[in-house]
Amino acid sequence: MIFPNVGLLTLGVSLAMVLIFYYLINRAMGVATFNKVRHWVIFLVVNALLAFIIGIWQANSQAVASHSYIYWMSTWNAILGLFWFFLFSVILKRGSTNASTTPF
Repeated sequence: MIFPNVGLLTLGVSLAMVLIFYYLINRAMGVATFNKVRHWVIFLVVNALLAFIIGIWQANSQAVASHSYIYWMSTWNAILGLFWFFLFSVILKRGSTNASTTPF
């Protein structure tokens, strides 16, 4: 069964992307110019693309027959990646020194 792996990987990647944005780039590295909403949106979109790729990658690695539902599952996984990234952003943004008000 591939679906638990896809969900857990998406959750982990979303958390990692939020931690990289808020704690690595905007706190530890102190990149003061990388705290705009457009930078956050870049990370959000990259996270969604990674979530889409994770779905296809896991389906191919588990030798699931190629079918259009794989792309629908990957699209839904990308949407869930957007949700998880947003949720983790709301929860973890306060720890950032430069981007604590990003995206709002």
